[in-house]
Amino acid sequence: MAKGSPDLAPSPLDRIKNGFSYLSRLRRKPLGFAGLIIILLWVLISIFAPFITPYGPTEFSTDKFAGPSLTHPFGTDRWGRDVFTRVVVGSRTAFTLALSATLLGLAGGTALGLSAAYFGGWIEEVLGRMMDILMSFPALLIAMFVLGVLGPGTLNVILVIGLAHTPRIGRVARSATLQVKNQEYVEAARVRGESDFYIMGAEILPNILDTLGVEAAIRFAYSIFLSASLGFLGLGVQPPTADWGLMISESRSYLQVAPWLAIFPALAIASMVLGANFLAEGLEEVSGGEQR
Repeated sequence: MAKGSPDLAPSPLDRIKNGFSYLSRLRRKPLGFAGLIIILLWVLISIFAPFITPYGPTEFSTDKFAGPSLTHPFGTDRWGRDVFTRVVVGSRTAFTLALSATLLGLAGGTALGLSAAYFGGWIEEVLGRMMDILMSFPALLIAMFVLGVLGPGTLNVILVIGLAHTPRIGRVARSATLQVKNQEYVEAARVRGESDFYIMGAEILPNILDTLGVEAAIRFAYSIFLSASLGFLGLGVQPPTADWGLMISESRSYLQVAPWLAIFPALAIASMVLGANFLAEGLEEVSGGEQR
């Protein structure tokens, strides 16, 4: 039975087939496929970073403020560190922060939104108001406030970005759940006497994954930008860790003599954010076409 049938929930085999069909349709979306290629390229770069870079990310040299050359493709900084190496290694930091924060927000937001829509009543009212309150504050403001209390650090950055994403993902999960909670296969599960948690996890959740996937791609892009912003403000990853936002922050005093210190990490941030946004747009087009 194909996904979206009003009579039966799709079987695991149907979901696998739909997954391959989903990827096949994504290939026909130029922006979405380009975004997927960009993200996969950065994934490969981050995985094989030690084999790509000729220097260590904290390796000092006497060749300070050297411009881009064959020896140092992206130049060097005030300590003589190779900027290309730090940009490549910094992709690991970016992925660690963005992916972890997105998954955390996805888990929390899905649990809140699914529960609110499924149970309804006072539970939906309370959870809905909680999400509205959290969404009324800018994500960067929340992150700055929490990090000001907890202090900077990788784990704290992941926690605050995940917290900032939770209500937004929760709203999306709630809307998607409301569209499928009254389908006949959900009613059939109730008649069989299945528990509420089984129905939410096994019957409803698999049928809102398309929507959640689009939102996750959008939140991933925001996570990259937000983590870089926190690094720029000195509230994110601390030196000497290679971090794109921190690299741009450290380059502010040397823009006139060494503009490459800011240009290359900024281009890295822009490319990853654009890739995630393009992928989200492609996923949305595919999901919209499938629903129609």
